[in-house]
Parts: sequence; C-alpha cells; structure tokens
Amino acid sequence: GRAKSRGASAVHEVPGLDNFVFYFDSQVEDIETEINKPEVSLYGFTTDFAFFSVVSPGQSVWDGVFSTVEQFNKAQYLILVPIRDLYKIVETTNSTQNKKIFFLQHTDRCGSTLVTAMFKRLPDMQVFSVPESLYSAYYLYHVHKAVSLDQYKNMVRAAVSIHCLTPHKMVFFKLNSVACTSQMNMLYDLFPHSRTVFLSRNSTDVISSMTRIIGTHSQSCRLLGWSRDSLVNDGVWATEKHNIPRDIAGILLHNWTACMEALDAAKMPVKAFTYEALVADPKEFAEEILRFFDIPDKHVGDMVKAMEMDSQKGTRVSRSNLKPIKSA
Repeated sequence: GRAKSRGASAVHEVPGLDNFVFYFDSQVEDIETEINKPEVSLYGFTTDFAFFSVVSPGQSVWDGVFSTVEQFNKAQYLILVPIRDLYKIVETTNSTQNKKIFFLQHTDRCGSTLVTAMFKRLPDMQVFSVPESLYSAYYLYHVHKAVSLDQYKNMVRAAVSIHCLTPHKMVFFKLNSVACTSQMNMLYDLFPHSRTVFLSRNSTDVISSMTRIIGTHSQSCRLLGWSRDSLVNDGVWATEKHNIPRDIAGILLHNWTACMEALDAAKMPVKAFTYEALVADPKEFAEEILRFFDIPDKHVGDMVKAMEMDSQKGTRVSRSNLKPIKSA
C-alpha cells in the first residue's frame, strides 16, 4: 500500500522510516508496474517490507550528490511492498542478466564522490550514489540483528536487482564506506559478472578530513545527540564493539583499517586506486578504471571535466561549507 509523509526535510542526512509519519493512503494494484516507474525507487527494508520512495513525475533521485537524501527530501509518499512479493518480482524479471554492474568501494573522504560524478557523464550509465537499500539490509543484520544471514543476502540481491530495472545497459554503485565494504565478497557471490574497484586515501588525510566535518557541524551533532557511544551502537562497523577505540580519531582509523582489510580479503580481482593518483593525473586515472570495466575511453575528456567543480556542492560537506583546518 501507499503511505504518506509529512514532507519535511531530512534533519541529519541519515533518513529512515522513523522520519515519516504514516497513514494509509491507497492500495497498489500492480506492484511490478508501479516500481518500474522512473519516479519510484527502492529506499530500504524492514523485516517484512521493502519500501519505495515516490517523487513527482519528471523528478529523479539519482541526479543529486547522495541518493539517500534525495529519496527522503523529494518523497511525496512511500510504497510498502511485502518482501515476499518483492522477491517474486526479482525472480521473474532477472534484471541483472544483461547488465554490466560496477561497484565502487572506498575508505571515505578519498574522492569517491568525484569518481561518481565522472561516471555520471557517461552515456547509457545509471549511477547510484550511496543508495540506502544496501545499507538498510546491512543495518538489519549487523546492528539490529533482526534477520538471518540468508535473509540478509536475499535483501542485498533484491536491492541490486531492483535498481537494475533501469533501461540503462550499465549500472554503477557508489556504496557506503565500511558498512557496504563488508559486503564486497557477498556482492561478488551474488553477481559474479560484476566488477569492483576500490578507492583509498592515506589514513592521516582521511582522519583529518572527517575531523573537519565533525568540527564544522559540531552543534548539529550535539542537537542530534550524537556521541562516541551512539556512533558505535548505531554505527556502520561489522566488527565487535569491544574492539573499537574510545577516541573519535581512533574510531576513524579503525574504520579505515576495516576497509583496507576488506580489500585484502577480497576473493575476486579488485582494481585498487588511490586519491593521490586521481588528483595527480585524472586522465590516466579515468583511462585505467575504464579499461578495468571494459568501457571505451572516448568520453575520458568529459569525465575529467568533473574535476572542475566541487562534486559535493550543495551538501553539508561541500568545500564552501567546511571550516578550514586550524594549523597547530
């Protein structure tokens, strides 16, 4: 069925069903037809339902910097689909069979949004920038411990498959750092024809950049009740909590290390790139990643033009919004 929200803006850019006030609006007669509409996008999961964000016709949630925020802020209402019905659609559509599927895993604050902006410039490429769906499945399994491993895998399979309903021949997923990095091998098992790249940056600069974000938005963090303990309890680490350090810098280093360990544990060929290589020679970087994906390089020049603008413009983490780092 359909459920409407208050239409409020996302408060802290980690939206979920708790941000919505529900009331029943109407029944969806043909679920498969409805979720194939371009204004309808898979948002996330509960243990029993998959929920879809519905925006106004003509709008897209995939054109913005972060898909999750767009799905919340533009939502006119949600469609709730029993998860068993969603799985039936996944089985009958076989949407991934003729798609080239690419995953971008990363360490955060390493140019991943810039690389995503580069791929948005390619024709016949649908780009999903941090879709909530895969993180939602992760959260149910690792944080809430509300689903089994098999249920978790089914949700991940469904998330990628539903996103692949797009008419585009190629799909590119920029995933959540750490949380979805832990899904690297699972995604390969589910979609063995997919290809994965990994983008990293040296740990010192990642921690410095993340600390800059926290310092810039410290008041918002306090208002939202964010603390070290809340970050750990509700956070994005597929590791035992007692292994997580007490200080914020230690937590950030812990996350970076978890990402690099996931890369080392990858069971399939993963092409590793660095932020440093990206900024040193963007053209060579673009050519190399396209070769790995087996994509013609005739649009490299257009991809490199993405370097000319702030890829996170309009968000809270844009360069214009972040405070400068104070020198010691």
